[in-house]
Amino acid sequence: MSSKNFAFSCGCSFPVIDEASQKITFNPDINHINLNCKKTWDLISDGNTKGCFQLESRLGRSYAKKLKPENIEQLSALIAIIRPGCLESFKDGKNITQHYIDIKNGKESIDYLHPSLEPILKTTYSQMIYQEQAMQIAKDIAGFSLQDADSLRKAIGKKLPEQMAKIKLRFIDGCKQTNIVDNDTAEQIFGWIEKSQRYSFNKSHSVSYAMNAFLSAFTKAHFPQIFFASYLKFAKDKIDPQAEIKELIQNANEMDIEVKLPDIRNLNKFFILKENRIYFGLTDIKGVGESVFEKMINTISDKNLDLNETYWLEILFKLLINTNSIAAKALIQSGALDYLCKTRQNMLFEYNAASNLTQKECDKCLELIDTKTSLSSILTIISNKTKLTKNRKTILDNTIYSLDNPPYSLSDQPEWISDCEYSLLGYSLSCTKVDLYDISMTNVTCKEFKNGYNSQKLLLGGEITNLNITKTKTGKTKGSDMAFVTLQDNTGSIDSVIFFPETYKKYRNILFPGHVIIVQGSRSRNGDSFVVEKAYVAKS
Repeated sequence: MSSKNFAFSCGCSFPVIDEASQKITFNPDINHINLNCKKTWDLISDGNTKGCFQLESRLGRSYAKKLKPENIEQLSALIAIIRPGCLESFKDGKNITQHYIDIKNGKESIDYLHPSLEPILKTTYSQMIYQEQAMQIAKDIAGFSLQDADSLRKAIGKKLPEQMAKIKLRFIDGCKQTNIVDNDTAEQIFGWIEKSQRYSFNKSHSVSYAMNAFLSAFTKAHFPQIFFASYLKFAKDKIDPQAEIKELIQNANEMDIEVKLPDIRNLNKFFILKENRIYFGLTDIKGVGESVFEKMINTISDKNLDLNETYWLEILFKLLINTNSIAAKALIQSGALDYLCKTRQNMLFEYNAASNLTQKECDKCLELIDTKTSLSSILTIISNKTKLTKNRKTILDNTIYSLDNPPYSLSDQPEWISDCEYSLLGYSLSCTKVDLYDISMTNVTCKEFKNGYNSQKLLLGGEITNLNITKTKTGKTKGSDMAFVTLQDNTGSIDSVIFFPETYKKYRNILFPGHVIIVQGSRSRNGDSFVVEKAYVAKS
């Protein structure tokens, strides 16, 4: 199948540059993609690969930034070397992954072991990371046929030591016949091939993965709003949708893409892109399922509701009372009705009051909405002018008194809003926990730090969202505890805030998830991490 037909069959549309206008448009033919797009390679090299195929994990993002691939060949190698085999296979004190990165970045010299291996290993900087390279060595150095080389590939791929032992004898004998390398070198080369069983990958797979990784990165680089809207739409299919949504929105914020609260006026089921802003869908609110959404759409249609011109009380009695209480409260607490300019606490309080009314009383309220603005005044009319039982009148009067004299403040506190949005949407868009604390002494935000801001003394404030305690492996403090902390503020997060042993020992009592702290320190030598010198508890 051609790449063009493949794209059509998958329902894919890929963005390409129009030569005449220089504008980027969508085209289903992936053969027209510019594989030398600097913007795309810069995005990958910056480690901004959340949502990019094979590179979206923290490991993928980290190693993309370390390697800084510049072409598909290097991207393919990156995908191969971040697999467990390469990461866990060591040579001369370093794993295969680090050897490749160091050689590519000029920190380590190339060693082909024998000149005959250079044509085969040149594209991977002398490192044997693909099964096909082992096959080619067997053909060129030991005279293997294609069938014999494929047997070698199978033995490598399926981790078959007995079969490898038989092939070794044939390999050594073949090297004697070709006389390209001496016996000791042949033994050394085959030993290398044998060790590669633990980590080598199929190149055809790796290159295919690299192409898909590049295409997704290309889309992210040139069409970020569409990219994030699409990925957020399908976040619900992930193992941990809430964590996925959180990471995607943080990344979107770092790229200056605005993600907005759900808005019932949009009547969108899933995430949508509208006027260059991404809006949560109504079914993306926890507690609002598809059946509830469909019922809401039918109710709005049946009652001829114009949400843009409708009063709060109309929505309350025409829509929310006809929706299950979990979904109705979720719509209010998530901010989907914020455009009505009432506090969420007030709407929630009045919804709870209206939920205790009979159907007849609700119908009467609807008749009076045009003339009265408050729920209390409407219920007062019903109480005074409607024939009610003594018990029912008492209930109604108590409801009116409660509406006029609420037992608690109906203003929206930032912490409550933050908790509601995080619980229902997976992310707090209106405010964060950090907003409740005084971090005015800081001079850098998470976003600014990630964008390269530097100073002799950096001060950063944020909430601890993750804490990883590990032990040092080398140096004077070998075996001592140190910490990698993830700090989040309202601009994004940094997952490499480092407390080295002495600093960790001093501040370990204030390091726990959910705590808002201020850290003072500097950038690490590689520029990626924040090295802490002092830490303070933020004041609320």
